[in-house]
Amino acid sequence: MVPIKILASALCALTLSVTLSAQTPPAGGRGGGRGAAPAAAPRANPKFPADVVARGKESFGPSCGFCHGLDARGGDGGPDLARSLFVLGDENGQQLGELLKAGRPNNGMPAFPNMTPAQVKDMAVFLHERVEAARNREGTTPPNIVVGNAADGQKYFNGAGKCNTCHSVTADLQGIGGKMEPIALQDKFLSPRGGRGGGNGAAMAKKVTVTPKTGPAVSGTLMSVSDFAVTLRDASGDRRTFTRDGDEPKVVITDPLQAHLNLLRVITDKDIHDLTAYLVTLK
Repeated sequence: MVPIKILASALCALTLSVTLSAQTPPAGGRGGGRGAAPAAAPRANPKFPADVVARGKESFGPSCGFCHGLDARGGDGGPDLARSLFVLGDENGQQLGELLKAGRPNNGMPAFPNMTPAQVKDMAVFLHERVEAARNREGTTPPNIVVGNAADGQKYFNGAGKCNTCHSVTADLQGIGGKMEPIALQDKFLSPRGGRGGGNGAAMAKKVTVTPKTGPAVSGTLMSVSDFAVTLRDASGDRRTFTRDGDEPKVVITDPLQAHLNLLRVITDKDIHDLTAYLVTLK
């Protein structure tokens, strides 16, 4: 059974290949060796620069090491993040950053609102490196994650989880269990924007409405936002940027996936397993 507390929880069999250095056996003759050449040692994966991993570990230790262990492999009260489905579904620290800002108070995880974007990205590299290191040691066979109760999952879907307020098993989710592998399916509801199978389409993009002190409000797809400016793409496809000064102009951001983000803070391991078991039956 896979431990899943989301950053304490999560999904997706993220495949990061390890390149092995080739070693050619010496030719026969004087000095020539007999038999198989020694096994080649794995090279450092260029996706995980040593300096970035070190910075990420340095940020991770004081903030998260007490619960998750300094090597992220589990500690006092915190799960092994090298097996975390949430970490697997993270992309460049985006999902990790959202979780760190909000925390999971119901699960005993505090928020870390003062962690900088650079620290979050470094920490994400460190955690993904931990995932890869664990995979190298333990093999690449995906675990069987269908261990929940499908009937309880159906109750959660239509009840406490409120999944049926946005989704329908006879419409957008019809046949989903036959279209996606269980591990990707689970990742999809835990990390819909960054998980396996994509999820970055226009329907999932954040929307924003900017209301200047004078003049009409402007709405569109959010491109970027900071304390100093907000950029959007309006309905005609034009890119527009507004300078911000405190609360002017008024900026309202709407995330169509906010319900999923809210779910991450309260969903339990049992709910995750049960919901996955139910969705797998939708074929």
